[in-house]
Amino acid sequence: MKNFLANKWLWGLMLVAAFAQAQNQISLTVTNSNLGLVRENRQISLQKGVQTFLLSDIPKQIIPTSVLIEQGKNGFNVLEQNYEYDLINANKVLEKSLNQTIWLQDPDYGLIKGTLLSNSGGSLMLLDKDGRLQIIPKNDKQKIILEGYGQKSEQFITRPALLWKVQTRKSGKHDFTLSYLTHGLRWQADYVGKLDANDTHLKLACWVTVNNASGKVYRNARLKLMAGDLHRASRPFSRFGEANAIMTKAPPRFEEKGFFEYHLYTLNGTTTLKDNQVKQIRLFAETPVSVKKKFQVTSRNPKQVQVKIEFKNTRQNHLGIPLPAGTVRLYKDDGKEMEFVGEDRISHTPKDETVRLTIGNAFDIVSERNLIKSERIGKSANKQTIEYKIRNHKKQAVTVEILEYVPVYREVELLSSDSKPIEVRANYFKFKVQVGADKEATLNMTYLLK
Repeated sequence: MKNFLANKWLWGLMLVAAFAQAQNQISLTVTNSNLGLVRENRQISLQKGVQTFLLSDIPKQIIPTSVLIEQGKNGFNVLEQNYEYDLINANKVLEKSLNQTIWLQDPDYGLIKGTLLSNSGGSLMLLDKDGRLQIIPKNDKQKIILEGYGQKSEQFITRPALLWKVQTRKSGKHDFTLSYLTHGLRWQADYVGKLDANDTHLKLACWVTVNNASGKVYRNARLKLMAGDLHRASRPFSRFGEANAIMTKAPPRFEEKGFFEYHLYTLNGTTTLKDNQVKQIRLFAETPVSVKKKFQVTSRNPKQVQVKIEFKNTRQNHLGIPLPAGTVRLYKDDGKEMEFVGEDRISHTPKDETVRLTIGNAFDIVSERNLIKSERIGKSANKQTIEYKIRNHKKQAVTVEILEYVPVYREVELLSSDSKPIEVRANYFKFKVQVGADKEATLNMTYLLK
């Protein structure tokens, strides 16, 4: 009886201490890697000496080994930490009640009392007072009663928690900052653009989408978004759980700055992230951007004429900011309504770089590539003559870029072509071909592979 009262008192003390924790000033940094850094200012009440403390209100997907505690000189020492995640449910209660006396109320068998021997295979096995073994199939109409369960020293918890063994020299309230990493937090950028009638200008806005599946609510948190590719050390197995719209111009919601080899976007003000919530916050409002539309054919897929939109990420083009990786969705007015015309993903793009989007394939421009002649020269060289035919069924003339890819592991010499290439790289030649309205144009080239 004495041990029971002591255990019950200890459990109650831990629960009271857990609920007595004061929290404020939560800071949350979310990465692109399904990982978040949480910093919380907390206050706990402790008695002098060594004691057990249950630190509640933590994410289900916390990384226990990442916990960092910052406090003053007269603080406390955490001697031992356990991650308690064995949450209560009916099966776990029964498994921990093996060899204990239970009452089973069944609509078919009545009220049965016995020792629980097994809770598996869809049946309960009970040994009654007369020594008879009863095997009773489980069903949703049964009611199970456990005697004296509240007196057990081993209890379940209803939410994940950190169980600390704490030592302190001073009784009273202790302030500390708790930092930890958790899985289940991620964010991405979503760009929305509206093309003008001539496809020369774009009104571009950006939203960030934050997904919280960590198992915790973050109330009135200071939110930071980290853009960049973090390296994560490979880890051995562990049992620890580890509406788009185009907006009018408004002040920026986020402040951007470079940090280490990444970029941080800090939200002005605070926000609340609920568990299992997807939240969208505007990164920057509608911005006018000059763009170029291009048609492109490559030797890797010569039957498709890709439609591309390009723009420069410069201050002169009303941007000039680090653009985080995300999806760009483009719309255009058909004269009556806004229609979706395509989307593409961009990688992290620094300022003063060019953004290139592939948004679809041209319907009215047809391409074909023909190998006219292939001739072996000597033992290893090969001379090839290639012909491209571009047919334009549009009512206006178009310019089509042609990329002829060549092997990078061989020396290549362009012997002749109908027009001078606009770009020569180790792995391709790039040409421009003008095609009139309802016309066909050809491009012939001959090159030597050594």
